[in-house]
Amino acid sequence: MYCGAGNSGPARGVVGVGVEYRVTFYRTANGDKPLGAWVNELKQQQPILADLVRAGLDKLRDGAQHRPKLVELVDRNRRIYEMRVGNANIARVFFFREGDQVIATNGYVKRRNQLDQGELERARRYQDEWKERNP
Repeated sequence: MYCGAGNSGPARGVVGVGVEYRVTFYRTANGDKPLGAWVNELKQQQPILADLVRAGLDKLRDGAQHRPKLVELVDRNRRIYEMRVGNANIARVFFFREGDQVIATNGYVKRRNQLDQGELERARRYQDEWKERNP
C-alpha cells in the first residue's frame, strides 16, 4: 500500500522544475485516512486503476507535474486541486498544498462528465479540519 509520505526536499514556493513536495494522506481527528481506505477498496475492485492512482500520487512529489492533464485547480478560492488518472474509468483525487506538503484528502471514480460536487465539498471540509488541527 502507498504509505502517503515521501522523502522530498523543501518547496521553493513556485510550482515548477526543482520544487519537491511531501505527499501525505489527510488523517481525520481519530486517525483514519479516507483516501487510504478508498485506494484499498479501489485495489479490490479495479487494481489497474488503483496502481495508476499510486503512480499519480508519486508524480505529485514533483512540482513540475502539477499541470494539466494530471492536475487541475478545481476551487480557486480554497486552492484545492484534482489529480486525474485513467482512461475509460477516470480516478480523481483531491488535494491541497501547504508549504512543502501535498495533503491528499479523498478520491472517487468519475461516473459523470462533471465534477462531483459532493466529493469536492468533502475535500473542503477535510481542508478546514486539517487547518484547524495544523495552525
